[in-house]
Amino acid sequence: MAAPLKYDPKFHDDWAWSLAIKGATDAEIAKAFKVSRRTLDRWKNDHPSFEEALNAGKEIADAKVEKSLYQRAIGYETKDTENIVEVDPRTGESKPVRVKTVTKQIAPDTMAAMYWLNNRKPEQYGPKKKDDEDKKSSVVEKWIAAIPDFKPPNKEGDNK
Repeated sequence: MAAPLKYDPKFHDDWAWSLAIKGATDAEIAKAFKVSRRTLDRWKNDHPSFEEALNAGKEIADAKVEKSLYQRAIGYETKDTENIVEVDPRTGESKPVRVKTVTKQIAPDTMAAMYWLNNRKPEQYGPKKKDDEDKKSSVVEKWIAAIPDFKPPNKEGDNK
């Protein structure tokens, strides 16, 4: 890599913020600056205004994604506009443009809701642990054992 640029707060802070708000990672920001990732980390440690600019941009970008995920999880309403040009079939002349506004309902997205709940309430909706599955299977085995004269099916699938 070329020799690192000299850090300039007037230039690098704003640029770092603008890249971070667009979702750029530290590695991508370092590449844009034509410096190593190590240099970027050093700038963050040595220049608080640089780190603050990066973090502020990342927080805004993350908040936008969180809001979008939440909206996808619960569903939302959006308005679309259509420009309608009417043409007189007899003369072929177009009439002035009409604007038509249409309201659309976007249904909730199951995967977004699952992702949201999995991360917000992992104890209720998160991935189950092996211990939980073992407890469930032992409960089922106890229920089966309590059924009189229960015989599990043999390999051929019959109950003889």
